[in-house]
Amino acid sequence: MIKGVYYNEINTNLEISSSGQCLRFIQETIVPSLTNNGDNTTSIQYHGISKNDNIKQSINKLKKQICTTDGNSGQQRVLCVFSYGPHIQKMLSILEIFKKSYTNDDRKLYQWNKLTSFNITKEGRNELLEKKLKVPILIAIVSRSEAMNLNLHLFTKQ
Repeated sequence: MIKGVYYNEINTNLEISSSGQCLRFIQETIVPSLTNNGDNTTSIQYHGISKNDNIKQSINKLKKQICTTDGNSGQQRVLCVFSYGPHIQKMLSILEIFKKSYTNDDRKLYQWNKLTSFNITKEGRNELLEKKLKVPILIAIVSRSEAMNLNLHLFTKQ
């Protein structure tokens, strides 16, 4: 039985099997703390991916999100694609297919990655033992321009 799901040693009160709940937590809490978009000069389009998502629909949605412009607002548009645990493999497949189809038209994409994790505490064989597990969280920032106003010092450029 799971006793708690933690992020940065703080109990999140999440149910790790609920992908919607976990993806919402990543979007609303983890990504903003890592990107630090305080001046709001960058428009971040979020896209959480679960293992049940349709690949073609997800790629089309990513294409629409990156190609849409904000008119005269002057904001840069970036994609934030994220997933966790058993869903990461599907996310990587979708992201790589999207990048390949997008760059076929002689357009360039830039990508930054961040790997972090949820910490899960489970009951052990008796009440004195606890098992600690890490569930990975992968966050990828994708942009058409290299110069962004996001603070991505915690991310690795690909």
